[in-house]
Amino acid sequence: MRHAPPPPHALRSTPLLWPAVVAALILGCAPVNEDEIIAGVGAGVDTLIVDLVPQEGGETTTLAERMGHYGVPGLSVALLRDGAVAWARGFGVKQVGTDDAVDAETVFSVGSVSKVGAAATTLRLVDAGQLDLDRDVGDYLTSWSIPDNPFTDEAPVTLRRLMSHTAGATVHGFADFQPGEELPTTVQILEGSGPAKNPPVVVDEAPGSLWRYSGGGTTIEQLVIEDATEMPFAEAAQSWVFEPLGMARSTYVNPLPESHGNIARAHDGRGRPAALPRGWEAMPEAAASGLWTSPSDYARLLLAFRSSWLGEPEGFLTHDLAQDLMTEVAPGNYGLGPQLAGDGPSRRYMHGGANESYKAFFVVFLESGDGVIAFTNGTRGTDLIEEIVAALARTEGWPDMG
Repeated sequence: MRHAPPPPHALRSTPLLWPAVVAALILGCAPVNEDEIIAGVGAGVDTLIVDLVPQEGGETTTLAERMGHYGVPGLSVALLRDGAVAWARGFGVKQVGTDDAVDAETVFSVGSVSKVGAAATTLRLVDAGQLDLDRDVGDYLTSWSIPDNPFTDEAPVTLRRLMSHTAGATVHGFADFQPGEELPTTVQILEGSGPAKNPPVVVDEAPGSLWRYSGGGTTIEQLVIEDATEMPFAEAAQSWVFEPLGMARSTYVNPLPESHGNIARAHDGRGRPAALPRGWEAMPEAAASGLWTSPSDYARLLLAFRSSWLGEPEGFLTHDLAQDLMTEVAPGNYGLGPQLAGDGPSRRYMHGGANESYKAFFVVFLESGDGVIAFTNGTRGTDLIEEIVAALARTEGWPDMG
């Protein structure tokens, strides 16, 4: 299974917690020109040092060694400071056994981080008056309808509830599709029919009565977008989000075509290339887990959210809608897409992603505009990302995330 939100001991669950042992890690690197996006420095991986502070004598190891320990051949990181990208770097390689270095433009599959991009598409359509967050989504669905059940008689399934995982929808996550496998349509995914690998998506709890993570609910959101715009979801996201923000490296097209270029290949838990003819899987549940992007490209979206939340002129979203985006929807701790936590300086929005061979995570502090986006092409990438995020939290002086 894939694209679950990050479990408590790792980035793969909710709520997101940072274990004390990891919080003792410190990341150190040479000074960087903060006005420059740095690309193509995979060969410089050994200059980034992780100090294992609890070890007597200050034992050190390189980031390359930590990547090797977890079987992660490639890593890309973008560090945010004061609402801007301070630096973006690639480390390691796109495929083990080659010298094809990861750089700041290399794209990764980002699992459930995709849901936040889907939310951006929905919110842009809300701002344009084409969708309403609190209207019954049955009013928009023309190619499929939510199966009859007694629960929607109590309360409607709305976009606000789908985006915050409070709609009572089923199907936590989905299996990846391998090269050569037929991909299901959005309707087939929701019906659990044809080549779809999941059971049907249904509503089996009263909408608004509980929080339950649901990739199936996000797929309902995907179909709402498709039916309302009369466009494939990938085209709608391109038109409403990626083009306006200049996100040239981002796409929801699956399978990702080789022509997209500069693609991180999939690797298993031991760091071996996945036995795939083209080198990566496909995720037809695009809104839930099908985004391909780079940290520096994805930063454009995350920073546009914050600018809109601050009420800056010509924002990506209206100020009021951005405030909604960053407000928890009861009874959960998600806003309209991202997970939310903290108060005051520690107030932050974040999300993890976990497809079969790729792991991803971001966190951004609302007040400061500081944060990090990290993507990997290894099955154990979450463990590596935990160490990097905790280390950056120390060196960057971020508020406590416990």
